[in-house]
Amino acid sequence: MMNRNRLHTRLTTTLRTVASVALAASWVACGVAEDAAEAPELGAVVVTQWVDATELFLEYPFLVAGQQTGNWAIHLTERDGFEPIRAGTLQVRFTAEGAVAEMFTVDAPLRDGIFLLDPVIARPGIYEVELMLESDQVNSRHVVPNVLVHSSGEEALAYEPAEELAGVSFLKEQQWVIPFAVHPVEEHAVQRTVRAPGEIVPPDGALVRVSAPVQGIAEARSNRSAPSVGDRVSEGQVLAVLSPTSQEGGFAQSRGQVERLRREVERDQTLFDAGAIPARRLEESRHDLEIAEAELLAIGGGTEGSYQLTLRSPMAGVIAERTFVPGGRVEAGESLFTVVDPSRAWVRVQVSAAIAGELSPGATSLFTIDNSEEVFDSRLRSIGSVINPATRTVPVVFQVSGGQGPFAFGTFVQATVPTGESVTGIAIPNAAILDENGTPVAYVQAGGETFERRILTTGVTDGRRTHIVAGLRPGDMVVTVGAYQVRLASLSGGDFAGGHAH
Repeated sequence: MMNRNRLHTRLTTTLRTVASVALAASWVACGVAEDAAEAPELGAVVVTQWVDATELFLEYPFLVAGQQTGNWAIHLTERDGFEPIRAGTLQVRFTAEGAVAEMFTVDAPLRDGIFLLDPVIARPGIYEVELMLESDQVNSRHVVPNVLVHSSGEEALAYEPAEELAGVSFLKEQQWVIPFAVHPVEEHAVQRTVRAPGEIVPPDGALVRVSAPVQGIAEARSNRSAPSVGDRVSEGQVLAVLSPTSQEGGFAQSRGQVERLRREVERDQTLFDAGAIPARRLEESRHDLEIAEAELLAIGGGTEGSYQLTLRSPMAGVIAERTFVPGGRVEAGESLFTVVDPSRAWVRVQVSAAIAGELSPGATSLFTIDNSEEVFDSRLRSIGSVINPATRTVPVVFQVSGGQGPFAFGTFVQATVPTGESVTGIAIPNAAILDENGTPVAYVQAGGETFERRILTTGVTDGRRTHIVAGLRPGDMVVTVGAYQVRLASLSGGDFAGGHAH
């Protein structure tokens, strides 16, 4: 985060067509021009400035003391989310030699993002202009130095502006309607990595299979509300209800055995209380009941309720597979449901033994899924010790950091595995780098609506940032979101989304 008082400021002057009725009228009165329609054109100044909260893009015509020379087009953009300022009050103060000379207030933007002001400054000179925004979106302060107010129209006309800023034109009205962001180019430490294929696998205990403990029928009436693939289930939730079929040692027999032994324990308790049987006989009855109840619980049955067998989810999660059909017959041991907890995941990567040997405890790896630009974090969990004879690699397992996902187990990923070294230098987010026919390029915001295409020489990448050997300088504002749309504007001659009017 930049310091609030630190400004990334570019001041450029460019020739603009500015029709100033008041200025032309004054020249006509003085005999400078005989026709207001032939009033000469003044130059204009373009300012682009970034502070923590907002970006300022300002276009204003050369100023002449005591006269209106045309509107200041003040574009203000909230940097968090790159949204135009839609409401708020803008106060503009002209200060010279430490004292406020003129002050103006614009009550609201003319339209989203654009405040208009046509100031009249009484005295010529060089001013510092302070623009203070108060808005429900954000508050900010910009200071524009060295604003020149000319003493006369002739002086303003004689003042020679710099050449127009060249580059790709991409207007604010275009930037505001798409996901867009720029970021200052800074130095970072980038760890050397190697890319390796990997797979998302379930951690221990994050995948369980629910099987039929006995042979039976999944009656349609009892299983109408059985969860389907993709449904979330809680621990202990009913998954299926089976009606066991008759078989040796089956559910019904085990249930009947439990009930018979319960009756025997009750009878023996009564006889023991009456002194008719010894304590040993009662203990044997209780022992037989405990064994029968354990056998019933082992096949998934309860000791209360009907003779139907209720299968419940052993953990909270999502149904990944369901193989049974209500009304169908199931066999003992048949897998009926697979329940997974997608909030937890491991990434298993195959790397060479040399790279695996360089990994330090707690090493982190980044990975992406398919062609997605989203990057996920993971931390080293274990390193395999057996080399695959076919690939000559060893498995390395990373645990995905909490709060990410959910993930589909079995998904293939591309992982960046650290090799233990790092490089410090200019680095930019990977999202800012476009591949144009094998050439890495980035687009730099040279002005509020002007962008430069830079060919890059890239170095190491850690999966999020890439070291830039050549092509960028510290302080450049590189496009991190929306770079492809800027490229389209460059291919279409800068007329990608219509014109620009204030």
